[in-house]
Amino acid sequence: MKTKTKLAALAAATLMAATATATLAGCGDPAHTITIKLLCNYRESRFYTTYFEEMEEDLKAEGLDYSIDFSFDDAENYYDALDTSITRGNVPDIFYVRPNEIIKYFDNIVSLQDYADTQNEVDLETIQDMALNLYRYNPTTGAFNNPDDDLYAFPKDLSTQQLGYNKTFLERFTADFQKAGIQFPWEGDYATGAKTYTWDEYKQICDIITNSENFVKNTDYAMDVPPIEVLVTSLGGELIDLSQGKQNGTIADISSADSAMNKALKYQAELVAAGAHHADGYSNFTGGHLGFYGLIGSWEIGEHNEHAEANGYEWGVMPWPTTDGSANWKGIITSAGYVVSKNCVENAENPEKGDVAKRIAISFMRSDAQNELVRNQQLSLPLIKDVEASYRDHAYDNIYSPTTRGFFLDVVTGKNGFVPAEYLTYNSEWLTPLQEKITSIVNSTDPVGEFNKTDWATVKSDMQAHYDLYKDN
Repeated sequence: MKTKTKLAALAAATLMAATATATLAGCGDPAHTITIKLLCNYRESRFYTTYFEEMEEDLKAEGLDYSIDFSFDDAENYYDALDTSITRGNVPDIFYVRPNEIIKYFDNIVSLQDYADTQNEVDLETIQDMALNLYRYNPTTGAFNNPDDDLYAFPKDLSTQQLGYNKTFLERFTADFQKAGIQFPWEGDYATGAKTYTWDEYKQICDIITNSENFVKNTDYAMDVPPIEVLVTSLGGELIDLSQGKQNGTIADISSADSAMNKALKYQAELVAAGAHHADGYSNFTGGHLGFYGLIGSWEIGEHNEHAEANGYEWGVMPWPTTDGSANWKGIITSAGYVVSKNCVENAENPEKGDVAKRIAISFMRSDAQNELVRNQQLSLPLIKDVEASYRDHAYDNIYSPTTRGFFLDVVTGKNGFVPAEYLTYNSEWLTPLQEKITSIVNSTDPVGEFNKTDWATVKSDMQAHYDLYKDN
């Protein structure tokens, strides 16, 4: 497989997301070509290019004369490109989805359960239950996460975007922290997760850093703005009430001052007023200019290591703050999986093509692929249960990173993690009115004033209208 890649610069110069188009190997027979379209960054694309080249060789060594046509896009372009291909009837044989996107693409994909039950590539008993259940779907009830329902995708990973810190940056403010009587996240019980910052302390830290004589205005930034669902969940609330079933989902109260949603939104506004920076979080953190960053993707560990080495800082991840400073913190569980298209399985010219595609899709859960992704590429967290103990063990700090990586696993195993509401609903469109209003607030020169004058009842109504628009479609 030969790959030509056109790269597009993303937020940081060294983080390059791309669109790549593979040139078909061999005779280019569509009946013997597996088309694969993934969402990934440039670092990931290098892994997949090599991986699929080796997969081609393995198939041919077994007498299966197949070529792999691999293409990828960044997050900004992937879905537009995928939807355009599907509209034109060019559905990729294998493509990337998040859990609830199974609903969106349901008419274009097949259940993978029969293949999962009969294949001998991967022992599914060894895979994290959470990873598999996210892709179990019942088209009759519309429910996900039931272990008795069919698999519609093979998980690529379990992941999270965790709260990270720049230790080197924060140590510049040691005297300020000591004066305030606040420990650093790598000190004492904070280092083990037995204790967390409270949200009040976290806001105080923002104020401490921003007003320190060691703070360089317009260059340094204390922290970014925490995701709204992390805040709402920590405050004991939810974005949408699904207790009466997805069909009857109701957006949670926003207007009442004592509601979790209202408190979380007000906190975001107050944090920005205290000095939190709402833009360019990735580039500021990787450039060494941001103390706390709430979007450390577990698939970006290798990139963060490269930036830290280049810019001379040490970084780690930590628990999210809580209301009471306890160990009962929560982070968001995210995931991506691979589906197989109906067109591929129903290929009249080559009935075996579907099974070849399923074999490729499930192969990412094999121990050798996981070893490469987790150990060598730092692109994923362990999907295989038996790897968890060694991944946490500090005896392996020369292999895995950062040293605080155990907090990633605390989230994705469910101990300190929750499944986001969008994974449990039809799509994420209903969140748009809320996200637009949050953007307006954090971009305001008076974020608290903007929060106070917002008609939250209207925002809730708009969210509900967006949600109801899709539930019958």
